[in-house]
Amino acid sequence: MKFSTILASTILAAGALASSCHPDYPCCNGCDVSYVDNEGEWGVEYNNWCFINQSKCHPSACKFEALGYRCCSSCGQVFYTDSDGQWGVENGDWCGMPDNCGGTTPRTTTRTTTRTTTTTTTKKTYPSVTPSFFSSGNIYSNGQYQDEVQSSVNKLSGNLQQQASRVKYTPTAVWLAWYGAPGEVGKHLGAAGGNTAVFMMYWIPTRDCNSNASQGGANDLNSYKNYVDSVYNQFRSYPNSKIVVVVEPDTLGNMVTSQGNENCRRTAVVHKEALAYCINKFGSLNNVQVYLDAGHSAWLTGYEDETAAIIKEILDMAPQGKIRGLSTNVSNFQPVAKEYAFHTRLYDALENVGVKNMRFIVDTSRNGVDISEAFAKTKTWCNLVGTGFGERPKGNPDPVNMPLLDAYMWLKPPAESDGSSQGSRADPVCARSDSLPGAPEAGSWFHDYFVQLLKNANPQF
Repeated sequence: MKFSTILASTILAAGALASSCHPDYPCCNGCDVSYVDNEGEWGVEYNNWCFINQSKCHPSACKFEALGYRCCSSCGQVFYTDSDGQWGVENGDWCGMPDNCGGTTPRTTTRTTTRTTTTTTTKKTYPSVTPSFFSSGNIYSNGQYQDEVQSSVNKLSGNLQQQASRVKYTPTAVWLAWYGAPGEVGKHLGAAGGNTAVFMMYWIPTRDCNSNASQGGANDLNSYKNYVDSVYNQFRSYPNSKIVVVVEPDTLGNMVTSQGNENCRRTAVVHKEALAYCINKFGSLNNVQVYLDAGHSAWLTGYEDETAAIIKEILDMAPQGKIRGLSTNVSNFQPVAKEYAFHTRLYDALENVGVKNMRFIVDTSRNGVDISEAFAKTKTWCNLVGTGFGERPKGNPDPVNMPLLDAYMWLKPPAESDGSSQGSRADPVCARSDSLPGAPEAGSWFHDYFVQLLKNANPQF
């Protein structure tokens, strides 16, 4: 039993609730650590001890999934150690101990379990769906992004300048994130012609409720509906265009995990209604394919069921609309492999609540370097140091190994700032040591970050 001097007077010591995390204590709902010992990490909830769920709170800490085994849900008894690491047993099957469990000595047990070193996996097959707009023709290259890149090209020289010039025409999404943006939709659709144009709706009231850098959006729900109507009318005026809309990055993720924040909790009902209205309008048009944003793997791993339940609720509120699928990793840095593993889990969770045949797109604008381990430690989302351009936008990039993935896409125009440590919208995350200094406010061009992304690009330009 865990007991600290500080907490001894207020916490009940009984440990009578066995769980998948610990034989004597329940799993914690959250991830706040109050105590650490050789068994693992402990939290306090409802005035009682609980055991931190390692697979939920430290999803990147376990390497055994690549070997065909799941991760242990807690830092429990070690039954076997080999060159791959430490092994435990849960529900009669081998599981790998997360790296952060530390080194514990294997203890003897009366249970006999045989571990096989080879596994046979059967690749799941998925029902066929109609092709996405990404798979037919080219993707529109946003002229505004071309101008931003050119401003950096003009400051560079030599080989780096040549590489920068190749970035210029990479397709990026058009963000509808300010009051007058609906008036520019027609201009972009006209320029796109027969190419697929990708738009990001980012005008929901109390936008980005859990941070400062990107706060804003519509004044209220009615204003938001009017904004959506204006965009809808533009889309409807171009019936032969191929249009993709990603709906409100971060909103769904904050509904799932940020309800401890009063600002997010207060707006949850309005946000559900706003998302439903947006889907109901855009999803009724044949020339539009809608993707609802679903955070990223480092954010919502372990919350797939909760995420699916909220998506189901929103879709039930949008009877006239439809979505093709979900977007992930918008403005983040997670590697494609981790995102796709998240996609498959979320696909299954959605099927369980009756939402069928979802497809996915992943933002590859800044995930050329696998910084997931560093990100897991600090969660620094603002202009993270060490990142690089990732895979170029492409429809149906790997149908054999990733059949659920509609596209790689640069949804975040890379090198537009995530936020600043200065000014009226200063965010403390942007002042961290692993956030590139000197950044302007969110959405403004950040030349130094462009240079970093270019130097670290994978594949290179």
